[in-house]
Amino acid sequence: MKNTLISFLFLLFPIIIYGQSCKLFTVDRELSCSLINEIFQDKNGMIWIATEDGLNRYDGTKFTVYKHKTEDKHSLCHNYVRTLAEDSRGHLLVGTHTGIQMYDPARDNFSPQAKWKNGEVFNSNIIDILERKNGEIWVTGNQLCSLSINEDELTVDSLNLPIPMYATDYIIEDSNQNIWMSKGENGIYRLTPDNQVKHYLTQEKGITIIDLCRDQNDNIYAGAMGKGLLKYDRTSDSFISIPCKGEENLPIKTLCSVSPDELYIGTDGKGVKFFNNNEQKITDYLFDNTYFNPQTSKVHSILKDNAQNLWLAIYQKGVIMIPSQTNGFKYIGHKSINKNIIGSSCITSFCRDHEGVLWIGTDNDGIYGITKNLTQKVHYSPTNDEWSLPSTILNLYEDSDNNLWFGSFTKGMGKLDRQTGRCSYLKELSDENGKFVQRVYGFAEDQDKRLWIATMGAGLFYYNIKAKQLNYPSEVNEHVSKWINCLFQSSDNKLYAGTYDGVTYIDLATDKFKSHTLLEHHIVFSIYEDREKLIWIGTSDGLSCWDPNNKKLINYTVKDGLPGNTVYAIQGDEQGYLWISTNAGITQFHKDSHQFINYYVSDGLQGNEFNKNASLKDTDGTLWFGGMNGVTYFNPKEITNPAQKWSIRITDFYLHNRPVKKGMFSGRHEIIDRPVFETENFHLSHKDNSFSIEFSTLELNCPERIVYHYTMNDDKWVSLPAGTNRVSFSNLSPGTYQFRVKAVDYMTESNVKAITVYISPAWWATGWAWLLYFLVIASCIYYIILQIYHRYRIRQEMMKHMHAEQINEAKLQFFINISHEIRTPMSLIISPLQKLIYNDPDNERQKNYHIIYRNAKRILTLINQLMDIRKIDKGQMILTFRRTDIIPFISDLCDTFTQLAEEKKITLHFHHPENNTQELWIDPTNFDKIILNILSNAFKFTPEGGKVDISLYTKKDPHTSGPLQHYAEITIADSGIGIPPQEAEHIFDRFYQIRGSMNSLNTGTGIGLHLTRSLVELHHGTIHVENNPEGQSGCRFIIHLPIGCGHLLPQEMENTKNDIPALSHEYPVVPMPPAVTAQGKVPLQKSRTAYRILIVEDDDEIRNYICRELSAEFHTAESKNGKEALDMVFKFVPHLIISDVMMPHMDGLTLCRKIKQNVNLNHIPVILLTARIREEDNLKGLENGADAYITKPFNIEILKRTAFNLIHGREIPHITQHGQQIQEELLKKIECDSPDEKLIERIMKVINKNLGNPDFTVEILAKEAGISRGHLHRKLKELTNQTTRDFIRNTRLKQAASMLSEKRYSINKIAELTGFANPNNFSTAFKELYGMYPTVYMKDHIERKESSLSSTNEKNTNIQ
Repeated sequence: MKNTLISFLFLLFPIIIYGQSCKLFTVDRELSCSLINEIFQDKNGMIWIATEDGLNRYDGTKFTVYKHKTEDKHSLCHNYVRTLAEDSRGHLLVGTHTGIQMYDPARDNFSPQAKWKNGEVFNSNIIDILERKNGEIWVTGNQLCSLSINEDELTVDSLNLPIPMYATDYIIEDSNQNIWMSKGENGIYRLTPDNQVKHYLTQEKGITIIDLCRDQNDNIYAGAMGKGLLKYDRTSDSFISIPCKGEENLPIKTLCSVSPDELYIGTDGKGVKFFNNNEQKITDYLFDNTYFNPQTSKVHSILKDNAQNLWLAIYQKGVIMIPSQTNGFKYIGHKSINKNIIGSSCITSFCRDHEGVLWIGTDNDGIYGITKNLTQKVHYSPTNDEWSLPSTILNLYEDSDNNLWFGSFTKGMGKLDRQTGRCSYLKELSDENGKFVQRVYGFAEDQDKRLWIATMGAGLFYYNIKAKQLNYPSEVNEHVSKWINCLFQSSDNKLYAGTYDGVTYIDLATDKFKSHTLLEHHIVFSIYEDREKLIWIGTSDGLSCWDPNNKKLINYTVKDGLPGNTVYAIQGDEQGYLWISTNAGITQFHKDSHQFINYYVSDGLQGNEFNKNASLKDTDGTLWFGGMNGVTYFNPKEITNPAQKWSIRITDFYLHNRPVKKGMFSGRHEIIDRPVFETENFHLSHKDNSFSIEFSTLELNCPERIVYHYTMNDDKWVSLPAGTNRVSFSNLSPGTYQFRVKAVDYMTESNVKAITVYISPAWWATGWAWLLYFLVIASCIYYIILQIYHRYRIRQEMMKHMHAEQINEAKLQFFINISHEIRTPMSLIISPLQKLIYNDPDNERQKNYHIIYRNAKRILTLINQLMDIRKIDKGQMILTFRRTDIIPFISDLCDTFTQLAEEKKITLHFHHPENNTQELWIDPTNFDKIILNILSNAFKFTPEGGKVDISLYTKKDPHTSGPLQHYAEITIADSGIGIPPQEAEHIFDRFYQIRGSMNSLNTGTGIGLHLTRSLVELHHGTIHVENNPEGQSGCRFIIHLPIGCGHLLPQEMENTKNDIPALSHEYPVVPMPPAVTAQGKVPLQKSRTAYRILIVEDDDEIRNYICRELSAEFHTAESKNGKEALDMVFKFVPHLIISDVMMPHMDGLTLCRKIKQNVNLNHIPVILLTARIREEDNLKGLENGADAYITKPFNIEILKRTAFNLIHGREIPHITQHGQQIQEELLKKIECDSPDEKLIERIMKVINKNLGNPDFTVEILAKEAGISRGHLHRKLKELTNQTTRDFIRNTRLKQAASMLSEKRYSINKIAELTGFANPNNFSTAFKELYGMYPTVYMKDHIERKESSLSSTNEKNTNIQ
């Protein structure tokens, strides 16, 4: 009976399994090789896996693979890694096929291969490594030897022992310091501390010792390939065999002792065995997994880590980790390889009937009946019979009459006969349109024995169980969505319907079925009522709690701790907790603390994804949840959270996505000086201010479920997604940063791991740099203060000079401002005066006229000098040098003073080399002003009977560099009053006058000599003044001018002949009329002409004067400004326009531009008469189209002659007072012979053809005329001085003018016929061309025609 019970339990074990979720690491994702020799855990908690193709390290989150690299002596010396060991100092030793090395965790590499004492490489196949209790390290393999470690150097030495030293295998040491060593088929040797040797198993044949092991009770075990497990018996001093039931020759590969009484045995093809030392029995160690059959696996290495997880090296498959915590989750489903009682389909529903049978609905596999003993009672699968079950069951429900109802996906609903499996379908289930309802998702029975039916797409039905009658409550369906997922009957007799548009609860206590809807626009999957009468609702957007009493709704999402927002099913336990299945695991909700404890597939669940409303609570408190991979069931009381304290560590520090190691530098700093997981301080430069930190727990189970929280510099804790163990920082400023991290799982927090990251500033931001900056800034401030003080003193000294300069500038500006105002009245003085000089025969009056004329000329000269000074100040005085014979040039200037010299009886002499020429490069226009100014001053201050001498010499100065090394010296000396020495240095200053010794009649303005010096300097020369030597009276001015043109730029020189130029003046000089004698006659006036002149001038006097002077020869009209003149031009149609420049409303330049832009007016010549005498003003006037530019004061005769010349030159025949002929009519009469005339003819034909087309454009004209647009524009501009657009517009307007003069159509019609879509635009364009609007133009022409017709009629009447 006992054996039968044990056999039953063993049969039941694969079915009733705890939710151990094993994890398999394979070559496909993690490992370098599946041929595994050993699994080892070091003191830092790292898992090392030695394979036949590399070494693998697992830090809890990722694998790192180490392999041999030929060019790297710090890589593995061979990829075949046989064994691993760690000494008491933490050195990890790696035994390979060709030698032994030591791992350096700080640099993450390996030491050079071990050598013999003589320096030769220790080349040996390493089998095992042992550190003895006395600290010695022995290595077995090809030869047994000792190993010593000195920093990173490994040295081996031979041992002298009385045991075999070659071809040794596994080695251990017991508590008595006895050495146990196996030697393959040659048994086991024991070496005592006094070097006594005993050989065991010498008589056994066919036994190969594979492994040796010692447990905590100092028991010695040996694994034999042909004998099974052997245990050393101290009593008999021999090894005895431990039998394994059913296995006579157990093929042992590895032994692992984890406790005094537990020994794990790995076999070659027989899985894992477990030896209980107390019972002296070997049994199978069974674990459930979905990867392979554990009873036939090859287990070559076993490790139980610090967290009690069991690691198995499955040869040719990989490494499987079996978690230590079994928890209370149990599983039924296809993942159980040995036996499966519910198939492999998705679980959709549960129902426990009155007989205790658990009915499980599946997707596509029918219904399973499971007994309380978890055996399969029955399986009803779908067939082709009419009474057969549907393939997909959506819901199972047993009513109060013990009928088992099911809802399906394609066949509606029906009752199941539990004994036969036959189904009775409710065929009358149809919607409002009489269509059969296929999908039924849920049931709920109320207190009146009404079975409510939830359908997908047809709404809510109820089936009267007593009357067996189906009803469709339309009053309910008016307020409930027809797409219903689930139903729930609450304790207060309300029916809750979870739909695709929220939850609607219906009060079943009333006949009218009052309803109310919650959570609109949310998809509801499940509903549950707890002991406090709170309604819990699972939706696609999280968990919601509805309090029917106070009508409050609370929502929970992943932000609050849910593993996923899609909540599929809700159940409560006896302790008041809620258990909730989602699409991302199961969670336990503590309502009091509002905390969630999440469980995942690694905790033993069937999977992370569960199914909609697939849950059940048994009477004993067991909870059932269905999912994609089967059933998870458990008693909530058995679910206990681990009480262990998680430990956390830094596993990697990444800089530029490279892990940091010892020896790496950032700037001048070594980043770390020890392994990363031991480092607390990291040093970085300012350039390496972006990095990542990776961390993990020392407990290696379930890393994907752990939630990490981190903070930087004690800021707010930041939570990372579950399973995320890396955080990155970028562009941090230099400074000190403290990074802290902790792990949270099962509401338990780990210790806080803290590291400090130092980011050093750039050299220019260090403390020494700031000190240097401070010193530099302080020095600069001190220097600035000194400069400010120095400048203050200089400014005080310069104030007087600046004041004087300001006065000079004010004077100059004043003279310049009034110069323009002076020129206009001067015109009214000089022009009438010239007429009086010519016409008045009285000699006495002629003398007075000449006095007035000379003083007017003096005023103009003064104005011209002021203008010259302003131009020089602004840098606008540009000289043009020409090669000139200076001797005749000065002689001509002296001749102009002959009359004055005679009057004042002053002797004037010009001394120069006889019969010689002296060529200098000067600007004749401006150089004469130099000589004239100095001569004028000399004559002004020389008394009668005195003398003025001019001397010219050439000299050389070897001590001077530059153009004045060879120069011409011009000296102008007088015998006047001289200049006081203290005044000599100021004589050339602007507005400076010598006071005290001067006659008031000779007082000047102080600008002539200033201008003289400026002009000399522009000639690259010098000028100075000094009193005559040897006590002679008077002074002399000395001018030095360079000889040659080497100092001039090419653009400053003018290529002309060496002729002496005629004296010219930049400013107009009023010619002195000849003296008129008594016998002189006044010239006769010319007869009146038919020419019309328009005078535009805002000054009334000068305008009246010009009109009066021109009225004898021309018809004149007057206008006060440009705007008034433009309107008058169209009516008066003058032959010439004389206009001032500066006028109100519209100036003369704008008037000139508008006239020249108008095709009807651009033939009229324009003379600009202005007081602006600058060259740029003259140029601006000509650019705007002026035909002549005359400055004030002007000679009236010159103005008359200019007017006659312009009119005669521009006289155009066929122009009448009523306007011009139409352009196209003129062109039609021309016989086109030249290419240009033919082109105009083609253009006019195209324009005439499209005259009324408002969409006619330049592009169309060019295309139809057969010419490019650019060429068309250039030709029309050349031939007509009009752009293409203006030519088309003016042609249309001329045609319109012709129509208006005949008054054949209305103005709007004419605008339409000439291609103007908008009459307003037509009127505006017409006024711009003709100066009047179309209505005025039409009226004017009609009146003229009527007047002409009336005159004709009168003549005819008179003739008769």
